Amino acid sequence: MRQFFAIIGHPVSHSLSPLFQQAAFDEAGIEAAYLPFDIPPEALTPGLSALRTLNVSGFNITLPHKETMIRETDRVSETAREIGAVNTVISQRGEWIGDNTDGPGFLQALERFLEKNRLPFPSRVLIFGAGGSARAVLWALARRRVGGVCLVNRTLKKARQLLEGPLPAMIPDRHPCALDDPSWKDWLRESPAPLLVNTLSLRAFPDGHPPFPPLSGISLSGIPLFDLSYAAWGADKGAFDGKTPFLRMGDPTKSPRQNGLGMLLCQGALAFELWTGKKAPVERMEEVLRRATGQKSLWKSL
Repeated sequence: MRQFFAIIGHPVSHSLSPLFQQAAFDEAGIEAAYLPFDIPPEALTPGLSALRTLNVSGFNITLPHKETMIRETDRVSETAREIGAVNTVISQRGEWIGDNTDGPGFLQALERFLEKNRLPFPSRVLIFGAGGSARAVLWALARRRVGGVCLVNRTLKKARQLLEGPLPAMIPDRHPCALDDPSWKDWLRESPAPLLVNTLSLRAFPDGHPPFPPLSGISLSGIPLFDLSYAAWGADKGAFDGKTPFLRMGDPTKSPRQNGLGMLLCQGALAFELWTGKKAPVERMEEVLRRATGQKSLWKSL
């Protein structure tokens, strides 16, 4: 009997998950279909009801539902509970189990990027955004016991709340900051060998005028930039160069940069293994991502 898997979000048409997950099922000889479902927040309840009716075997969750899904599953894994967000649901005997592969996937991708480009693991990290993806990044950094994190968000309240949890408490220096507060720039300037991580969606960068987040006046020379987004096109609108608006800010100094394709691959492979109990065909999944984007390497600096 053919199994049914999905990804839900809003929007979801840009997602590359259906391409490489379907290729993974085919490579593993599993009769399954993996389909995208665009479900806006106001339609989440009936949308999830439809997935239960369709007897979905598992599904991924992207923006803006990751935090909401904590309340929509029958139970959650320890990782999902610690992160406070769900990006993967496994259906077992009629029960939905919420898990999170974003945190482990981010850590795997970051470590591989740093290794391939001969960069040390950072001791201090500045994060833009305070949503479900930022929670996953904090989880990973706390596991690696980084020395300091500055969390920059449009609202200071949400940044503070995110850094008050038991897991972020494992990070000695925690600095929540509002975007319009210049102290985050001072924190960055005073940090030796920091890493900048963007967890905001591409919609936070409307046309790049002015560029957001505002990094003018800050030297990015030698500072690695890691963007969880991955959809970007070249200047001719037809060639994919891998650089998101956030990553383009490193053009003048040629900073080491990685987009979210590596993390997409790692978290997707982990989700595949949770659903199937089989080792993910990572090489095939990576090949599909490279062909779909024209990006020759997921790991070398852009």
